[in-house]
Amino acid sequence: MRFINMKHLSTRLLGIIAFIFLCNVTIKTRAQVTIGSDKAPAQAAILELKTQDADAQNVTSQMGGLGLPRVQLLNKTTLEPFIPNDANFNSNAGKVKDLHVGLTVYNLTSNLSTENDLNKRFRQGIYVWDGNQWNFVYEGQGQRYFFIPSANLPLTDNLGNKLPAGATYDLYKSIYEVQFTKAGNTTFVSSNPNLNFVPSPFNTGLYPVDALDYVITYYDDKIIKINSLSPDGVLNYDVLSLQTTPASFINVVFVIKEDKLK
Repeated sequence: MRFINMKHLSTRLLGIIAFIFLCNVTIKTRAQVTIGSDKAPAQAAILELKTQDADAQNVTSQMGGLGLPRVQLLNKTTLEPFIPNDANFNSNAGKVKDLHVGLTVYNLTSNLSTENDLNKRFRQGIYVWDGNQWNFVYEGQGQRYFFIPSANLPLTDNLGNKLPAGATYDLYKSIYEVQFTKAGNTTFVSSNPNLNFVPSPFNTGLYPVDALDYVITYYDDKIIKINSLSPDGVLNYDVLSLQTTPASFINVVFVIKEDKLK
């Protein structure tokens, strides 16, 4: 049988309790944390990953960066495969969607050329949950514009008469919507039978009309006079002449608005 020195045990126990208390106080008072070094985090950072203080080039690490969790997302409107898409997830009472706002992952699912369901179409890359859906994080170096396909700008009416002043032509509906989708376009041919439209680079379908700015970079001013170009892509013009030449064309560029790049 082993005899226990109660006085010694009490002293050790008090020491352990005091140590736990001090650790707890330290954790609570040090709300800002640095991982990678013992350097203090930046003033507004709750958590900062760095191996050194910022040098002359503002570099804080020579060893590596943050490795996001790599996952395979299933649906843009759910948190699967982490949380089941059940009644609890879709209930406002549980606030499951709201509590995960800002969740960031690196998605491995890449099926833009094979998946028709817009909510299940993903590209590989970083996604952030906004409370309602996953949003692709735009790579800031991507191209922000594209030229519209070839099309004829009407100069005459059905009888062959020159159009009156103030004629209008909807660049978005008459060219973009028509030529970038298979619906109603008998000349749309694709090597992929599942591809029924030309998807925008960062969205799952065509860009909506208010996601674009419309720019004309050249037109033959001997044939038409442009009066205005509305925010929704409607061109207002006067026909000056019907004597077209090889220079009688118009260049139109669609510019993707910065806040729509996602």
